[in-house]
Amino acid sequence: MSTWKFLLVTFGCKVNQYETQSLREAWQKLGGVECSSPAEADVICVNSCAITSKGERDARNAVFRLRREAPKARLILTGCAARLFADYKPRPGATWAAPDLLVAQEHKDTLLQGPWVTPSFALHNLTPDAKPSTKKAAAEKAQNGLYEVAESTSTAAHEASASAQQQAFPPFAISTFKRARPVLKVQDGCAHRCTYCIVPLTRGRPHSRPAEDIIAEARRLLEAGHVEIMISGINLGQYGRGNEHMGDFWDLLRTLDAALAPEFANQARFRISSLEPGQLNERGLDIIRGCRLLCPHLHISLQHGSQSVLKRMGRGHYTAAMLEKAVMSLAAQWPVMGLGADIIAGFPGETEDDVQELLALIERLPLSYAHVFPYSRRPGTAAERFDQQVPNALKLERAARIRQAVAQKQRGFLDAQLSLPHMLLAADVSGMGHDTPQQRAAKQIKGVNEYYAACFMNNRPRSESESSLPSPAVQPTAGLLAVRPVAVTDKGLLVEELPLRNGHD
Repeated sequence: MSTWKFLLVTFGCKVNQYETQSLREAWQKLGGVECSSPAEADVICVNSCAITSKGERDARNAVFRLRREAPKARLILTGCAARLFADYKPRPGATWAAPDLLVAQEHKDTLLQGPWVTPSFALHNLTPDAKPSTKKAAAEKAQNGLYEVAESTSTAAHEASASAQQQAFPPFAISTFKRARPVLKVQDGCAHRCTYCIVPLTRGRPHSRPAEDIIAEARRLLEAGHVEIMISGINLGQYGRGNEHMGDFWDLLRTLDAALAPEFANQARFRISSLEPGQLNERGLDIIRGCRLLCPHLHISLQHGSQSVLKRMGRGHYTAAMLEKAVMSLAAQWPVMGLGADIIAGFPGETEDDVQELLALIERLPLSYAHVFPYSRRPGTAAERFDQQVPNALKLERAARIRQAVAQKQRGFLDAQLSLPHMLLAADVSGMGHDTPQQRAAKQIKGVNEYYAACFMNNRPRSESESSLPSPAVQPTAGLLAVRPVAVTDKGLLVEELPLRNGHD
């Protein structure tokens, strides 16, 4: 097959988005043409997430839907939910569908070679002691395009996975990104084993990417016209673990900034995807202060404000006070900053006093947003077996109260942004390059400012006097867009474009 069409469906985190982009570029080089409809596709790949039970369920539902919509397509399931799919037992009599191929997360990079080769270690034959009759049945199903999933991979397969993990960083790489703000993957895996988290089982132990590869990819993205890059990993705090010559994440950030700031400062910027409070020590804060490309914004994997809850989560190595101290320390450098957090509501044993402690912390912090999740029981994690499980209705009620408190902080943050004379917008202009001036004028420009506040503005036709100038609102390579806040809406900040001038062009 010389040319073929493929469809990529992605769930979950920014690292998954990055890996999907890498597959997209690899498959296009092999003659694949991306399409948007399952019915058109010769190959469909679902890149799944398993961070919550809903994420896992979304992957199963996607497989069922896509099998129905594209019965002849080669259907591949990979990502963090692949192993969980192998263990899943539908209820008796339930209608369901299976993919043609299951590729575990630690072997996802083999798909870079193309979707037509079946890896010998795909999940359908991971169990080493399968009986001959089982192997024969699997072979018969393979001839019909459906691979048999091992009956149980929860123990033997996970051990096989750990021993088979590559020591080298998985060879994913990208040269552009489908979205305006690309993800730059620098680290994979986690060895911390939080009691609620299944990621160490699905992503494996930490691996770190060499700094020279990171710098080269960041330069490719910047030269391709992207003006904001998200530095991302599964656990950035474990960058360099097991590779002392790499240093830690702060060494990487300083090296990356030193390599690229002389050329791209004031034209582009970096954003850090997620840090833990414990990483914000004086050394880390000093490096943050010295970075010329870094946005005044932090996203913190906080999870809770009660120390007793954090200890039960296996996250007693930091305190909420560490975050408060770091924010105060950065105030002189960043008088305005965006601050986001991940928060879990309803963890086993959480009391109303714990919730009140969390709400008090939210009130003290200059939060600009937060991602609030009700606790999700994940088989294979320690917390799944904890007693004092919080009833689902109570989890939802607590999550709603926490979201309401965060919403009030977010509104106050946006209101305060109206006093700023200008800000720099990383605009999403994808898909507008071939529009007519009339079509562009009818569209809203969306994006985020340096503080990670959602912004939008109504495009406008350019005047005759401006027609000779490049329009930053419609050119993907125009750089950061100087705008002025006008109003706060339910969508975020309404902004208007400022005239081009030195320092903002």
